Amino acid sequence: MMLPEVFLSKKYSKSTIIIHWLSFAGILALIPMGFYMSDLPIGESKLTLYKAHAAIGIVILLLTLFRVFIFFKHERPPGLETGSVFHNKLIIWIHNAFYFVILLLCFSGIVTLIQSGAGSALQSGDFNNLPQEMNVPPLTGHQILAKIFIALLLAHIGRVANHYIKTKENTLKRIF
Repeated sequence: MMLPEVFLSKKYSKSTIIIHWLSFAGILALIPMGFYMSDLPIGESKLTLYKAHAAIGIVILLLTLFRVFIFFKHERPPGLETGSVFHNKLIIWIHNAFYFVILLLCFSGIVTLIQSGAGSALQSGDFNNLPQEMNVPPLTGHQILAKIFIALLLAHIGRVANHYIKTKENTLKRIF
């Protein structure tokens, strides 16, 4: 189903666009960093990656909270109509799930740092304070949420690509 031009000509606010792409860049750094650092032996490299992961995660948390605030304060473009009630609802569900999962990821990461004792290593700058084992429940939740987030991200990217391939409409114009 081809969208009326009004759907593609309406853009998100500048602040939403900036937050979207900054968040995307940060998340693209966090995903491989998280998987990589979990297998590193304790040392300076692991501490450095923990610091970077935590710092970027906190920035993502703040950006997401600000984006949620903007979501209710600024006008948004109309929702995309795909011709399928199911797909229209799925788009809304995926967008809402992004916010929810990102917030849960951030909070589970913070709680993991606190409960594992890794937070004190980050504060002191001494990698010897990193825990030998990170067997705390919030870490398991964090890892599960990361995989859920990756699935949502792939679904989101896949849907944008699928829409473009089927209709030749560049819906990305709304967020650029």
